[in-house]
Amino acid sequence: MPINKENIVIEVQENAGFDAVLLSSLRRWVQAGCSIALDDFHFHSKFTPFLELADYIKLDVQALGKDDFHKQIEALRGFDVNIIAEKVETWEDYQFCRLLGIEYFQGYFFEKPELIVSKTSKVNSMTLLQLMSSLLNASTLSVDELERIVSQDAGLVHKLLRYLNSPVTGLVASVDSVRLAIMLIGVEKLKSLTNLLLMSEMVGDRHVLLEQIMIRAKHAELFAQSRGYNNQDKYFLAGMLSMIDVCTGMQLDEVLGELPLPSEFINAIVHRSGRVGNALDLVEHYGNGHTIKNPQDLDDLKKTYLDAIKWTDEFLVAV
Repeated sequence: MPINKENIVIEVQENAGFDAVLLSSLRRWVQAGCSIALDDFHFHSKFTPFLELADYIKLDVQALGKDDFHKQIEALRGFDVNIIAEKVETWEDYQFCRLLGIEYFQGYFFEKPELIVSKTSKVNSMTLLQLMSSLLNASTLSVDELERIVSQDAGLVHKLLRYLNSPVTGLVASVDSVRLAIMLIGVEKLKSLTNLLLMSEMVGDRHVLLEQIMIRAKHAELFAQSRGYNNQDKYFLAGMLSMIDVCTGMQLDEVLGELPLPSEFINAIVHRSGRVGNALDLVEHYGNGHTIKNPQDLDDLKKTYLDAIKWTDEFLVAV
């Protein structure tokens, strides 16, 4: 099978020698279209020729320690390289790296290694997908139908009532049942909230992933709101579902195919077509630190991003 060299990254270990022979070899790889990553790197001026060829520099947070890690970042600022923080194992490690402008991470904080399992063994995810499917299946659900669907999952009901009784919602009455929740906030709002809580159950204890999902979903909704687009809840749903493949371990088009969604909406998420797809693409690019060329797009994305983070923080505290 032919391999596209643009998809190949040559990783150079710290004990590779860094001599003229290695430099010559790396130049040939770069000329062939490959990328270069320098692993467990420690800056020295003699490595400058290698840095000029490199696309990625991997810095070990645990081995370097915070002070030396910071010094390495400062030393590398003049080079056109992407820095990858590896062995990020705690929330403090992650926040420390984020404050230094790091955008690429590896480590147990995000996900501990696990066996890849097939779709058929993902019973819990599929059960949650079936619940989500039931909520999305009809444009209008009666109070009895919605109460029945939501009440199928005790954990979901607990999260729902806990959130609705938090100060964030501003509800005066104490909410002690799904039916009362429906009466207080309405069917459509409860459907959206329930789908988000279902996603949080799929994510489990991968808290950073849940935070990323929620920020993207809310950012898409607020961006649509700033543009005066109709059906802003669609943008929230698109942002949320665009990361459902990570939650379930299934291919994105495959898992979306399990849900009763219009093909146009699925194409917006998978292929980024139409207005919803374009908004989602902009939100994802901005969230990943990529360049936004249009000044108006950039301005709207900046204004709504901080609000999305604030909303996410409040939601996570409440649930």
